[in-house]
Amino acid sequence: MALGITVVICTYNGSLLLPETIRHIAQQRVSPRIQWEVIVVDNASTDNTNEIALQEWGKHTNATPFYVVKEPHQGITFARETGVRMASYDFILFCDDDNWLNSDYVALSYSIMLNNSSIGVLGGHGKLVYEVPPPSWVYKMSLFGNGPQAKQTGKVPRNLVYGAGCVIRKSAYLEIYEYGFKPMLIGREGKNLTSGEDYEICYSIALLGYDIWYDERLKFKHFMPKARLTWDYHIRFFRDGAGSYEVLIPYQFILNYRCKNLFQFNVRIIRVVLSSIKTLLKLSLKQTPLDSESDSNKINNLRIVAVKAKLQSFERYQEMKQNFKTILNLKKEVTLITTITHADHKNYKTSFPNMEVAN
Repeated sequence: MALGITVVICTYNGSLLLPETIRHIAQQRVSPRIQWEVIVVDNASTDNTNEIALQEWGKHTNATPFYVVKEPHQGITFARETGVRMASYDFILFCDDDNWLNSDYVALSYSIMLNNSSIGVLGGHGKLVYEVPPPSWVYKMSLFGNGPQAKQTGKVPRNLVYGAGCVIRKSAYLEIYEYGFKPMLIGREGKNLTSGEDYEICYSIALLGYDIWYDERLKFKHFMPKARLTWDYHIRFFRDGAGSYEVLIPYQFILNYRCKNLFQFNVRIIRVVLSSIKTLLKLSLKQTPLDSESDSNKINNLRIVAVKAKLQSFERYQEMKQNFKTILNLKKEVTLITTITHADHKNYKTSFPNMEVAN
């Protein structure tokens, strides 16, 4: 595959968000020596996302190739898979439709990936900006992709970065599929707030031995519409997000805690459950019903919701155990078969599905 960088914007009904996001991409300062392109993946939108994307790009004097691709199967994992397969270049920058990239983001991402062949996924530093002033407790309970992802630039010990503004190496992404990888998380589907699909990408690529990397120089703004600043949204975020634990916890145990068999898996499960119960008891003792509107009490209540959701995920133990076996077998397959170095990749072939492209 060609050397360069593809910006992929996955969006569902993003007509209101896309103009500002596209404007920031059109204003990127990229050397003529760097090949790049922009692909908007319209993920089963019911609004005029296609037209708005093309109209907005047309307002700018940027000759970079720009495409709108339709993905009818709703779910951000499907949209990202489409973006990856359509991408012409090995470095793929996932820019969410509410991410406003600094003007050097594309060029800097390209340089970092080009000069560090061990990086499989690269994350940046997001800063939240709000459509309206949020309640004070929102500032203290930041849930979304923002802030530093490690103490300093370099490899992230926990093997994950948030999906907003992240860059993946396409050859690594395709390589893990060659070993039989099938994503178990599809991400947000319409109004459903399920998540974790970006972490699954990181974990799966880490299985190949690639580094998951953070660079503090990669700056972007993460726009927060007022609909995300409500109490009900935060409750849904925790409850829906807990649906990813049965997949992410097995990855975490294998990669970060070196679990190699079911016995070690079960010991780790017991530890996590006991620790979560202990945390829940501490949080419950801090509740102050007479002062239920205070920031501290609201944050405490949200943490209780989060811990309860995590504990409920362990009720799906059988599914979690099966996922552990699947991921462990994948890791063993990778370890057994991989004979190439990450500095000297072969060309991985991929089939491009028939898709409708607007241009």
